[in-house]
Amino acid sequence: MSGELAELQAWMARLLVERRALSKSPELVAQAAERVTGSDRLLPVDQLEIYREQFWLRHTASLLEDFPGLSGILGQNDWERLVEEYLVALPPESYSLRDLGDRLPGFVERSEWLPHRELCTDMARLEWAFIEAFDAPNAAPLDPKKLAAIPADAWPNARFVLDPALRLLRVRYPVGALRGELREKKVHVPIPAPAAQNLVVYRAQRNLFWQELASDAFEVLAALGDGLTLISAVERFTNSNVSAKSGSPALETSVSSWFQDWGRWGFIVDVATT
Repeated sequence: MSGELAELQAWMARLLVERRALSKSPELVAQAAERVTGSDRLLPVDQLEIYREQFWLRHTASLLEDFPGLSGILGQNDWERLVEEYLVALPPESYSLRDLGDRLPGFVERSEWLPHRELCTDMARLEWAFIEAFDAPNAAPLDPKKLAAIPADAWPNARFVLDPALRLLRVRYPVGALRGELREKKVHVPIPAPAAQNLVVYRAQRNLFWQELASDAFEVLAALGDGLTLISAVERFTNSNVSAKSGSPALETSVSSWFQDWGRWGFIVDVATT
């Protein structure tokens, strides 16, 4: 009996992602008559059609809510095509609608028919980063007393713990500003020219923000996020940038300024010196 139930569930799951009304397929009409009881008001296939329609309405509405920037770039027709192809190619694997768009950025990147595909990919990555940041675990803020107790000679080998909600993205287009314009529903929002940016998505008091960082600050912050010590993070940056000099007064001043900003914005939540 369990095998029959599993087969019935798999059959219904396949019907849910059908892109046209089930009644248009004589084969499905016949299958429904064999497997579904029906009622005085509805044929078996019509009962199944209710579930199919609800699947599409629920899932497309959820994706529209989570990816307003992407849908704004594409417009209704291309957005509907993208969502339909995505749900057919990659049916949901989670019971939570929160996870529905987890594979959408990669799918966008592979959808060669999409207009402005690189821009769309950057936007999808940014909007998924917002979702991840919103749901990330809470972390206590950095304790100033702990910082004050760290000896000066311990700082070069200190390791920094970044806020779990922090997300770092390298993008090819200014999607942060574009998303804001599209969410405000401004008419005739122009497609921006390429302009590479380093973005940080972060959460403060349950609100989400994005911040553009200069390349040097972004590289050092990313290195700290990879678990490198402060001195190793700076060395990785200087080794990959011939114009930067490790130990130079200008760089030391920049690093000090960065840490003041990162502490104020809540990017760093802890420091380990052992």
